[in-house]
Amino acid sequence: MARWAERWKLASLPALAIGMSLLAATPARASFWNSSTVPATPNSGDSSAVTLGLEFQSSAAGTVTAVRFYKGQYDTGTHSGQLWSASGTLLGSVTFGSETASGWQQANFSKPISIQANTTYVISYFAPNGNYADDTYYNWGGLNAAPLKVVGSAPGVYAYGSGAAFPNQSWDASNYYVDLVFIPQGSSQTYSISGTVSGATASISLSGASSASTETNSSGQYTFSGLANGSYLLSPSASGYSFSPATSSVTVNGANVTGVNFTATKNTSHSVTLSWTASTSPNISGYKVYRAGVSGGPYALVSGSLVSGTSYVDSNVVAGDTYYYVTTAVNSSGLESAYSNQASAVVP
Repeated sequence: MARWAERWKLASLPALAIGMSLLAATPARASFWNSSTVPATPNSGDSSAVTLGLEFQSSAAGTVTAVRFYKGQYDTGTHSGQLWSASGTLLGSVTFGSETASGWQQANFSKPISIQANTTYVISYFAPNGNYADDTYYNWGGLNAAPLKVVGSAPGVYAYGSGAAFPNQSWDASNYYVDLVFIPQGSSQTYSISGTVSGATASISLSGASSASTETNSSGQYTFSGLANGSYLLSPSASGYSFSPATSSVTVNGANVTGVNFTATKNTSHSVTLSWTASTSPNISGYKVYRAGVSGGPYALVSGSLVSGTSYVDSNVVAGDTYYYVTTAVNSSGLESAYSNQASAVVP
């Protein structure tokens, strides 16, 4: 589409509806191309910033949940997606994230966008560094994605500019491989959330739009199926383990959600073991253990009742902290000695 001297002359071709009405069951979701489709020309060689789009209609009312586009390896930068009315009113936008190096990319709108039957709309994406897919003289008449249909003999449209703009120019019946996810009104399609927990066998609880729980399999994988569109919170658990992340928020919007992964780490308990020499005083009934957070105190009693022997384990310690200890001896009359020498312990 690098038509430098000529593109300012171009105007959109008249919109000629070429979609056919088919007597077939309405699918639960529809797109023009599947993820195995690969353009003949994945890189146009045009590095200009440009918005690329597709004029379409649906024979059934419903919602647009996502924008899709085919990405070549040189189509770099932060991409955004848009849905427009035929007159250029922006109906919704979204920024793509977690893209792969190439192949089909999808970004879900924050909420489904309603469209009317037999009404023209434009789905588009912004390529800040160009190098978009471009198959010229595409066989639009051979494209069947009912209830979706393209509009006109050149539905692939574009607009140059440094930011996303309404695309309303066409060139040589080009296909820029811009697509959408459409859910017909009344569709009862459900979706799934799946992922992997590494490090431990875990239970996963699901809350939000619906509630459920499941266990990871022998490979650490889990799946929640039969989910409607909505917001969910996933929480892993296993005795003796902590998880990263502790929870994960997921939005289901017209597509399965994969790769919701967690890492389990076995909890390590810390303790400080103290020992001392027995007092040589007569009638010793036991000992008390005191602890401070700074050298020299003040000290607080941590042993509770008298310790009968000459050792004590302090299990109430925190990794990374330093503690300071002293002991006292208590005789049968309840008299308590002065503090012993101070000992310190650094908890790793």
